[in-house]
Amino acid sequence: MSQDGWKPVRIHGGTSERSKGASGGQFLVDLVIHSAEVKKALQGVIDAHPNLRVKDLNDSAVVQLVILELDEDPTESFSFIETVVQAVDGREVFLTSPRTDSKVLLEALRAGVKEFFPQPIQLNDVEVALGKFVTRCQQDTKDHTKKVGNILCVLGGRGGVGTTSVVVNLGLGLQIASPSKSVVLVELNQQGGDLAIFLDVQSNHSLRDIGSDLSRLDLALLTRVLSKHSSGVQILPSGYDDLSSGRLPPDSVEPILELLQSVFDHVVIDCGHVLDLPTKKALDMASKIMVISTLIVPVVHRTKKILGLLRNSGIDEKKIRVVFNRYSSEEQEVLRETEDTLKIDSSFVIPNDYVTARDSVNTGTPMIVSAPRTAIAKVFHDMVMAMGFRSQDKKEQANWMGRLRGLMNGRGSSKHAQVS
Repeated sequence: MSQDGWKPVRIHGGTSERSKGASGGQFLVDLVIHSAEVKKALQGVIDAHPNLRVKDLNDSAVVQLVILELDEDPTESFSFIETVVQAVDGREVFLTSPRTDSKVLLEALRAGVKEFFPQPIQLNDVEVALGKFVTRCQQDTKDHTKKVGNILCVLGGRGGVGTTSVVVNLGLGLQIASPSKSVVLVELNQQGGDLAIFLDVQSNHSLRDIGSDLSRLDLALLTRVLSKHSSGVQILPSGYDDLSSGRLPPDSVEPILELLQSVFDHVVIDCGHVLDLPTKKALDMASKIMVISTLIVPVVHRTKKILGLLRNSGIDEKKIRVVFNRYSSEEQEVLRETEDTLKIDSSFVIPNDYVTARDSVNTGTPMIVSAPRTAIAKVFHDMVMAMGFRSQDKKEQANWMGRLRGLMNGRGSSKHAQVS
């Protein structure tokens, strides 16, 4: 894309007006219902209530209530319920099913279901349950739309500079540092990304599954397309890794990221190295932008162009960080000259450790886990702490190495780390 064509439209604060939650005292309800008759009955009751409205295709606001119909495979439904309940404080789930055996009811209770509606639906029971739900919401002093996760975009100054490696190690670092927080890694790279390979995760779904049809975008679909790493980090690969004509529509980026923000505390995006329109949308919404470079002349040359594009597009320069990968202590003078050329100080430099990096990629185990005591892993830890993503819980911070050992399950100091 030419420099003249890359002019982002500012999106203040990373959220649009429709992402602020229910308005006018109304609470948003998502109907995840298979049966058309049941859905029609529930929608009628909700539409009649002045404090409720059903999520429509244009909504990406935070949902306060999910009414779910039990799948044929109850295990999948209960897993989804647990994810939904844990994602946002105060969110509730109601369940409906023709099955009323005690096993189903017990599992529903364990998963966090607040109300259960046997089928056929008794409308009076639904009205009473919805009335109690509204009362609870009105009495609750918490703002259920408060949660807006941080978006961190990682952009390569050129291909092959280690962008994906930074994404996976930083993402796991965030999860390890604050296990009570939730982290998702999103691959926006449409030029053949390797996010799943770097984490040795088999993924049957991707961003491509939801990007082409926003009418399907809801919590239920999102939960089904995400893949979970053993660390607890969720992964959303791009799926755009072939020569087919389909590409991610730029207009789909904002609603997808807003939904992810409403669910996860940290959204870490692998933007690849191409400045296309979907990347533009993500960069506009980012809390921080990390540009990965090296001290190789062609990479520095293109990094300078990228930084110029970001500045000229109106992106707040305070959000931008430059990280130099594969740094050697012998390159101190080159680093200073490069910083002068780019007109920006490096936030971090990642030491050159080819063997550790190679083994990490080949085994699908991020360096922060496979070699936690190396200088390169220490830099990722420092990046998490220094960039404002640290846990507020001092006990969580103190137990960093303990959690790391637990994550390794028994498997077998930074040389240069600056903060701008």
